Amino acid sequence: MIKLASLLLAVAAAAAPSPQARPYWLKTYAQSPYRETWSGDLAVKKLDAAMPKVVAAVEKGGGRLTQPLALFAGSATEQQLSLSVPQKKAKALLKELRKLGKAADPAVRPFGAPVPLDEVREKLARLTKEKSEKWGALAQTPAAAEAVDEMIEHLAAVEAAARSTDGDVLWNITVKEVR
Repeated sequence: MIKLASLLLAVAAAAAPSPQARPYWLKTYAQSPYRETWSGDLAVKKLDAAMPKVVAAVEKGGGRLTQPLALFAGSATEQQLSLSVPQKKAKALLKELRKLGKAADPAVRPFGAPVPLDEVREKLARLTKEKSEKWGALAQTPAAAEAVDEMIEHLAAVEAAARSTDGDVLWNITVKEVR
């Protein structure tokens, strides 16, 4: 067991540069479709009358509720919502919602760093090439071979997620009745 652990450490030390070297192989990447989280309030005159209009504006603006409306917390004077909207359409949706009531600019927080697609592709290409060229050596260390396979699988998933979306905004809104 000690020999296997020593071998794995030696393989890892030889294969993975320090975090300061390029590329850093153990770097993790966000796979979330969300680029930002927005939160804020929308003040309306009559909650019951405004809610169907708010939901319609969200849908017309390219957004969607993250769950059915009935599952969100609410009361007679407040309704919480969480929606997903393409980042490119979020400001236009805010403008439409302001036609239904008063809303300050939402608090905006980055959700995660954008995926450096060139870096991910470089790592994926290098690992795939080295795996095919050095398969004999990897076959001698099955755990290392499995780790390489997992890294390739992870990087391929990250690349696919980064290519499939321009990024969405996760927007938490409380619609409040004010008189």
